[in-house]
Amino acid sequence: MKIQARRSIVLFVTLSISASISACAHKAGTKRTTGKTQAADIRQLQLKHWQPRSQLKVKRTLVTKPAFPAVDVHNHLQSAKDVPALIKVLDQMGVRAVVNLDGYWGQRLEKNLARFDRKYPGRILTFAQIDFEGIDKPNWARNAEKQLRQSFQAGAKGLKLHKSLGLGIRYDGGRLMPIDDAKLDPIWRLCAELKRPVVIHSADPAAFFTPLDAKNERWHELNENPSWLFFGKDYPSHSELLKQRNRVIAKHPQTTFIGAHMGNHPEDLAQVGKWLDAYPNFHVDIDARINELGRQPYTARRFFLKYQNRILFGTDAFPRAQVYQLYYRFLETDDEYWDTAPANGRQGFWAVYGLYLPKDVLEKLYFKNAARILGLAPQ
Repeated sequence: MKIQARRSIVLFVTLSISASISACAHKAGTKRTTGKTQAADIRQLQLKHWQPRSQLKVKRTLVTKPAFPAVDVHNHLQSAKDVPALIKVLDQMGVRAVVNLDGYWGQRLEKNLARFDRKYPGRILTFAQIDFEGIDKPNWARNAEKQLRQSFQAGAKGLKLHKSLGLGIRYDGGRLMPIDDAKLDPIWRLCAELKRPVVIHSADPAAFFTPLDAKNERWHELNENPSWLFFGKDYPSHSELLKQRNRVIAKHPQTTFIGAHMGNHPEDLAQVGKWLDAYPNFHVDIDARINELGRQPYTARRFFLKYQNRILFGTDAFPRAQVYQLYYRFLETDDEYWDTAPANGRQGFWAVYGLYLPKDVLEKLYFKNAARILGLAPQ
């Protein structure tokens, strides 16, 4: 029994030493093969650093000109330093006119109208904005209406409302000014009286109103831009903001409203369709939402065919050849699984598909619908 016990002890020690040597050798080998470049285990890769490259080999189409001269109804030109160069880009890209939503009011509007609209009549159409300073004062609504009337008389072609209405503009006590605040009724009535359309940006992508957690499909954007998150008790819900906007549209049927960013619910086109059915004075533009529309190409194509008289072309990106080419590609081709990030930035971890719209629909989308609303001469 003693001899057997000694043999067991020797065997245990031998195996333990062998295991230790093997483990050390393995660690040494790992260091030799991975080196410093693999100091961080790839399994610990942060999501923000993941930039996959598709291995899919399918048709890639370059569309350099739209099927019809286009009107870009949603753009921001306040950063334009070389306006002749801007006009050259529009000419090259087949853009007949572009709406500049950065008109503002007063002297700033006057400078924009002189720089853009009067120097390039018919090519750049500037929209005014409202000064919300002093909304607590009893005469604010009357002054705002007077100011907007002056903006229209000076040459502004419409009105732009930013998403700050409903999300950022507050009364002195801290209460948010709702989109359907009665103080704004004279503004909507004036736009109807003078037949000036209203481009209204209400809410934001639906994911911006949900917790920033592992289930948020726009995590990477919100992680890099935390101020874009509107989830919590300090803000209305996504649905509440759109209900506020819709109450305005319903209350002012003679005013033409354009819901920016595909009415700001392109994640649910069935709902957007219900709004278009309910409000004949409501339209939508596609700017900065081809990433949402392109991941549901069958649903989106059916939507575009059904509501072809109510959808407007826009980019929400400073005019560049690459931007327009991506939008044309989306609308006109049947290309599969491609990236729209160069147009409006990274928006979700998915690729898109072209809609391959018919020529008669493209003509309305690019020009006819905008011409009817903005009062433009025929092609």
